[in-house]
Amino acid sequence: MTRPIRVAIDLRPLALPHPSGIGLLVAQLLEELPALGVDYLGLSDRPLPAGRAPASLPVHLAEAGSGRITWEAIALPRLLRSLKPGPDLFHATWNHGIPEKLPYPSILSLHDLIPWRHPDLVPWPAPAFLHRGLYRESVRRSARAAATVITLSESSRRDIAALLPAAAKKVEVIPCAVPRWFRPAGADEATAARARFGGEPYWLYVGGFDPRKGIGDLLEALAAARAEGATLPAVVLAGAPNAESESFLARAAALGTPVHFPGYVPDAELPALYAGASLFIYPSRYEGFGIPPLLAMAAGTPMIVSDGGSLPEVVLDVGTVVPAGDVRALARALAMAAADPAALRSAAARGPARAAAFTVEALASRTLRVYERVAATGGGSA
Repeated sequence: MTRPIRVAIDLRPLALPHPSGIGLLVAQLLEELPALGVDYLGLSDRPLPAGRAPASLPVHLAEAGSGRITWEAIALPRLLRSLKPGPDLFHATWNHGIPEKLPYPSILSLHDLIPWRHPDLVPWPAPAFLHRGLYRESVRRSARAAATVITLSESSRRDIAALLPAAAKKVEVIPCAVPRWFRPAGADEATAARARFGGEPYWLYVGGFDPRKGIGDLLEALAAARAEGATLPAVVLAGAPNAESESFLARAAALGTPVHFPGYVPDAELPALYAGASLFIYPSRYEGFGIPPLLAMAAGTPMIVSDGGSLPEVVLDVGTVVPAGDVRALARALAMAAADPAALRSAAARGPARAAAFTVEALASRTLRVYERVAATGGGSA
């Protein structure tokens, strides 16, 4: 194709108050792909906050007050069919949301199947059984309609093959990338970050507070390590507060060591936050990739992570890996880190080289190849 590829892309992950890893990934595509010959047309159910997308990007809105299901079933198909001229393809970025029988092909980013594989770890709206069924049907229908399914890890590829075998041959693994704005922070920045939390190096978690993230496991493990005589530093649990995080406040207050909840930390502050930590802890029960551990690797911060989902695949040998949900194993690892902080540093020193394998250039070029292949096929979604 000699002209630019016109791609309609779902920007809802960027419209959230606090974008997650999916939002970071979408933002990277918007930043990198236009220089490689992609013209994006944004779609959203609400306006994007300033600065979330390039100012030159056209964004088509179709607001739906009734929520995701209504938007994907009614508003999105109408919006896609109203685009004149029509795009070469549609990129659904949020695990589902491909309308059937579009006049052009679609790509589905199916980051993980955690709500399907581990429904007990997801805070479903009531009635939970209904929303679980709607989720599975939406994912199944979108995977069937997609020309290609992009996922983030071999772990997620295996889950897709097991739960959606008809889509297995469509899957392309394109890992996440260290964002361009993330850089190693200097000593002064690390010192300033530590000053916020008592002045000494702290232990750090960055991420969400929903049940799958294992924060309850972490607090139990901290308490167990302290009960066995470990001297713990301050602990920083950074992330956007939600209903689950409120329940952790009282548990943390009874821990006997300072626990700080700074809330959502803007991107610009993350390099210093990682640099100020003597240990990064990620006890997630299951991940489709794991961007916070990737940033910890890039920062050279020692880490303890679970073996949930993709995490061993991403981290390899640059951190200590413990069984997901095993509080005793996590407590032992934390006690060892408290007793000998230098023990994890040799592995952490390999982190920046490992993180350097996850580049935005690779993310962009591999995504472009998928766009070119799908656009060349033409045709509509099944």
